Amino acid sequence: MRRRHKLIIWGPGDMGGQALRTALASPDFDVVGVKVFSPHKDGVDIGELVGLPAVGVTATTDKQAILDLEADCVIHTPTTPALMKGADDDVIDLLESGKNVVSAASYHNVSMANWLTESRPPLDILRTLATMRTTGAVPGPQERQAITALRWAMRAVDSPLAAPVRPLVQTFADKSMDRAVPRRRTGERIQQACLRGGVSLHGTGLHPGLMVEQVVLRLAGLLDEVREVGFLEVGDLSAAPDGMWGGLSSLGFGTELSAVNSDHAIALAQHFYFDAVLGNVAHALFGAHSRDVRVERHVYPVPARVEVTAGGTVIRPGTVGAIHMTYRGYLGDRLFMTNEECWHVGPGNAHLGPDHPDSHTGGHVIRLDGLPGRIDMRNVAADDAGGGDWSAVTHISVKAMLDIVAAVCAAPPGAVIADLSPRYQLEAL
Repeated sequence: MRRRHKLIIWGPGDMGGQALRTALASPDFDVVGVKVFSPHKDGVDIGELVGLPAVGVTATTDKQAILDLEADCVIHTPTTPALMKGADDDVIDLLESGKNVVSAASYHNVSMANWLTESRPPLDILRTLATMRTTGAVPGPQERQAITALRWAMRAVDSPLAAPVRPLVQTFADKSMDRAVPRRRTGERIQQACLRGGVSLHGTGLHPGLMVEQVVLRLAGLLDEVREVGFLEVGDLSAAPDGMWGGLSSLGFGTELSAVNSDHAIALAQHFYFDAVLGNVAHALFGAHSRDVRVERHVYPVPARVEVTAGGTVIRPGTVGAIHMTYRGYLGDRLFMTNEECWHVGPGNAHLGPDHPDSHTGGHVIRLDGLPGRIDMRNVAADDAGGGDWSAVTHISVKAMLDIVAAVCAAPPGAVIADLSPRYQLEAL
């Protein structure tokens, strides 16, 4: 008889809500708690929260109440903006309370440092934030005003006249920065939390997660030598939940073309995900450590050709209708992987190059160059899928998270990644 695992759902939005609905219907789980962030959800029965009959467990906004629960694993599905607002500390608290964590949010390779990691000099982080472009409702007007003020402050700090006091400013920034902008915690700090709680942390989903860390790396095993990897994801976001990532306008859609570039908030936020992808490939295929991986990003907007209304965002011709994001991974001067994301809103605004999936709805293209040859593979969504069936993306991501719970709970303490080594079982005769 399979063991039922006690589960907590952290953040029942689109993905977390689907995880909650699926877990409640599964014989493999007992959902013992749900962490919500909206006051109107506090105290609501978790079954009724997702349109099911009441189950006798209520959701809570009280983080300490969640930490005090006895549970095997937490399904962690915060919003992407939450990663820049201290989500790491929540995960560390969960781990140290003795709960395994399976997350959809940026824990696919915790050893990969990024521009917001606490190991980076605070002034370098502030310079990045000062150049960050924002659109839409997130961050709000106060945050945008703070970025403008920071831009002026960094100009002053970087002027030649400020050289004598710069070390003092650096010290002050190091001591006070986390109160204003919580930095991402290092892999060492997260590993320490795992060991202290005697539990494991794993990041997974559709991408990052299944597509590269499982599919691409397994295909790579067919080659004697891999020289370069290419991965392209094309998606129509017109059917995406309106609140995802803070809304389409926060991603830059429907704004002036000049508002979106490589310093836009979405470009910086996606670093948390695609850095991990590049780091995992470098380690799995080339034996490289994350510290040896250099990542370059290039993000550009594509004008909309037709008007589209998606959720609360209106995208008019000439404004941003598609965004192409490219993250390239280097070992020294050697390009070893290119990860591209090409997102559009509405089939009429699809930005499809000659090597893209032949579908306005989207899909994936995999390219592996090596010896004895090259592997090309693609999956293409049908154009009659209703402008992009986002529920399929959510379903696959949730399934990946729930399917791995038992293995993560059984794993030795620490941050864990997928094991691609051959495994066998006896044939049933």
